[in-house]
Amino acid sequence: MIQTVMRWQERVRMAWGHYLSQPLYRLFNLAPAWEAGLAAYEVTRHPIAHRVLAGRCAVHLSDLHLDRYLPRHDQVVETVGNLKPDWIFITGDLIDIAEGLPHLFRFLAKLRAIAPVFLTLGNHDHYSGVPVDQFRELADRYKVTLLVNETTFLQTPSGELAIAGVDDPSLHRADLRCIPSTARNRYTLLLAHAPNILDQLDTHHHVDLILSGHSHGGQWRFRGVPTVWLPPGCSGRLDGHHRKNDHRMFVNRGLGWSMLPLRINCRPEIAVVEWIAESASPAVKAA
Repeated sequence: MIQTVMRWQERVRMAWGHYLSQPLYRLFNLAPAWEAGLAAYEVTRHPIAHRVLAGRCAVHLSDLHLDRYLPRHDQVVETVGNLKPDWIFITGDLIDIAEGLPHLFRFLAKLRAIAPVFLTLGNHDHYSGVPVDQFRELADRYKVTLLVNETTFLQTPSGELAIAGVDDPSLHRADLRCIPSTARNRYTLLLAHAPNILDQLDTHHHVDLILSGHSHGGQWRFRGVPTVWLPPGCSGRLDGHHRKNDHRMFVNRGLGWSMLPLRINCRPEIAVVEWIAESASPAVKAA
């Protein structure tokens, strides 16, 4: 089991995130048109070989940071609708400030009209000061499924899909006791905001695929220069596929921004997970 009581380092991060970053996000909300590199997102496709879910697909979004509703959010909804997913998964950092809640759930309601939505929380959701119970109450009202250290099970014609969602691993709030045991014809998907969840899993945790975000892909990338923006909890994992101890993880670059409404050489991402029956699947980097 993962330690769920925050250490002093995480408490300092929580205090910094809440008290120091809040004025910054509110300042940029006064000029909503001031953004660069956030509208031109990329759709990436990720075939995963597994017979239980063969023929199904899901859209994975992350790091919305949706404090203000902009035309680009309607473009995302349109793209997701055209992809015709069976499910939509969102891995945290939904908002930065409490005032973003109406905008967030406006967006989630539109996604819910396309397919069932499952989401979990990230560090910025805790920095926002919004209690988990308030997130949960709104999720229930808008008929989206919020998973905070819990699992839900879906039946498919060929087997069972277990969707486990943990609270933010970078703040040591993930409790892995929610991950179900292995079972015949069960595919277990883990939603976790920060990529360091891969380091927290033990070999006895049966997970077929982990979806995460948090990194923003570095947000600002310069040729020949090491990544200058990468938050704690990434363990050096920028984006793409990673594997450790037979656990496979995909890190999404996300849709939003942190600290500055600016992305450089790092396009936002809408990921499509496509389960296929064939044995061939993409090569996966070691963690």
